[in-house]
Amino acid sequence: MLKFLLALSMGIFCVSPLQAGDITPVMKSCVSAAKPARCEMWTKDFKAALEQAQKGDHGAQGIVAFCLSTGCHGSVTIDKVASCSWHLVIANSGAATVLDASNLRNTCRPMTPAEKDQARALSRDLVQKIYKRPMVATDQM
Repeated sequence: MLKFLLALSMGIFCVSPLQAGDITPVMKSCVSAAKPARCEMWTKDFKAALEQAQKGDHGAQGIVAFCLSTGCHGSVTIDKVASCSWHLVIANSGAATVLDASNLRNTCRPMTPAEKDQARALSRDLVQKIYKRPMVATDQM
C-alpha cells in the first residue's frame, strides 16, 4: 500500500512530455477586477505577448514571465511554475541579460524541488518548440 501511495504521489508531481509544451495561461474575467479597463488592456497585451513569445521575441517572453508571476492587474492567473519556465526559456534564448538572470533566480529559487522539476520540463519543451534545439543547461535555480 505504501509503494502504491508513493507511486501515486510521484505521478502527481511529474509532468509528462505531452503536457510540458502546453502552458495555457488562465485568463481571468475583468468584470470583477478593481480596474476593469486596465485589466482588459493587460489581457489584450498579454495575449499578443504570448503569441510573440512563442515565436522567440525576447521582450514578449519577459512580459509573459512577468504576467504569470504577478497576474498583470488581475488579467492572468498567477502560475509560478509557468513563469519560471519562461524565465528558463529566456536564459536559453541567447539574448538574456543580467536582469533576466536576476529575474530567473528571484522567480525560481523559492519554489519547491517538485515545482522546479515541472518548470524544467516545461521549459525544455518550449525551447525545443521555439528555437528548434535542445535546452542548454543554464540552470541558475
